[in-house]
Amino acid sequence: MDPKATQKMMFEGMRTAMRMNFDTMNAIQEQMEKTWKMFLEQSGDAQKEAEKTLDEWLDNMRKGRDEFRRTLRTGYGRWEAFWIKSKGFLIMLYCLVK
Repeated sequence: MDPKATQKMMFEGMRTAMRMNFDTMNAIQEQMEKTWKMFLEQSGDAQKEAEKTLDEWLDNMRKGRDEFRRTLRTGYGRWEAFWIKSKGFLIMLYCLVK
């Protein structure tokens, strides 16, 4: 198999895995949000203060998740650019392993 094609498949597989992991994490966080909001709706004592605290916490969590996702995408882009630029090294490595 062509080293360039192998490299492209590797990067696409890694991106797909990252995207699937984030989608799963996002679904879990959304379910947790629904559970906590339902809990707060059913509890009568200190509902407003707890709801305010939960909303602030969820906003911070979403911001952190989005920032982490952007950082990973940037890192994957840089990593891919580096390996594409160094294709001569990869072809040499492929020939040695083959």
